[in-house]
Amino acid sequence: MGGRPIDGESEHTDAGVPDDVRHTVMKAAYDELTRWGLERFDIPTMCSRHKIDEALVTEYWGDGSRLALEALLYWSNDVLTAPDTGSLRTDLQALATVVAQQVNDTVGRSLLRALVVDDRAAFADDTRMAFWMRRFASIRSVFDRAAARGELRDGVDTIAAMQLVLAPINVRALYTREPIAEHYCAAIADLAWHAVAKR
Repeated sequence: MGGRPIDGESEHTDAGVPDDVRHTVMKAAYDELTRWGLERFDIPTMCSRHKIDEALVTEYWGDGSRLALEALLYWSNDVLTAPDTGSLRTDLQALATVVAQQVNDTVGRSLLRALVVDDRAAFADDTRMAFWMRRFASIRSVFDRAAARGELRDGVDTIAAMQLVLAPINVRALYTREPIAEHYCAAIADLAWHAVAKR
């Protein structure tokens, strides 16, 4: 996978969870999310299929939405560290490349598809929104630093600016089986830079 190893520690998780428990549960959660998507993800089914003590899982994670969010945040750990190359243009290129590397991974692409909204949703949209807002918050510093350097034009909506980079790559990953090529990442980053850079 392109993201954080599932047996590592994370700033987004409860530090009280034993490493072996987290490893086992994260592995099972990945399998369930990639197999069934967020709509059909639930703790009892996961525990039954993977022979895990359900009481242990609910003790540490409570409900399925919290566990699903943690699994998704583990997967997205690479992009949670914002690039810092010294310029907005190269930061956007680096960001596009990292996102593409994640969704070019088989499990990463499956987890992205698990986030697609379905009218049979098992969870409220809060789980998806929490994931995307944590993701945006982690890379907002790309634009904050650019603004401090005087590279960003006035009035730029930071979330919209991030979506200029993330959305085209994610859409291509959702609707095709083709890997996201480097030249496509470069083109997306260049378009985003022209849209937000101060002239």
